[in-house]
Amino acid sequence: MNDQVGHALHALNATMKRFIDNYSHKKENELLTGANTWVLHYIATNRDHPVYLRDVERQFGITRSSASKIVDLLVRKGFVERHTGDTDARLRRLTLTDKAEALLETIQQDNEMLETELLRGFSPNEIQTVLSYLHRMKNNIDAAGTKRQQAKKEGLS
Repeated sequence: MNDQVGHALHALNATMKRFIDNYSHKKENELLTGANTWVLHYIATNRDHPVYLRDVERQFGITRSSASKIVDLLVRKGFVERHTGDTDARLRRLTLTDKAEALLETIQQDNEMLETELLRGFSPNEIQTVLSYLHRMKNNIDAAGTKRQQAKKEGLS
């Protein structure tokens, strides 16, 4: 097999980034990056419960540092606000500002367009299969990372 899955996923990610850079919300507001819009969309679609930094980390499979940088930038750009948590004052609940709310419909339309293009020609069954494979790959990498961290701890002890 000449193709490697990791390389194919990396190439798809790069192609998606270029596609996202041409989204209409990017033309409307140059302050946003693709990663920014994914986080805004996540906060918006999870309004039924508080969203915290740790939720962003988990949802996107990124480190606390990366999540913090994205959220800090969104706060500085005026798209997100932090509020003291209801049950734990150390936690900061993330909410969207009016500025972000004004772009949500366009962001949603752009996300739907991306999904449509990605899945063109796939049957519902194939889509579920692809998603199950991607989730399994992520779980495999997460498990390998945890195992590697554990081995490092044991080696240092």
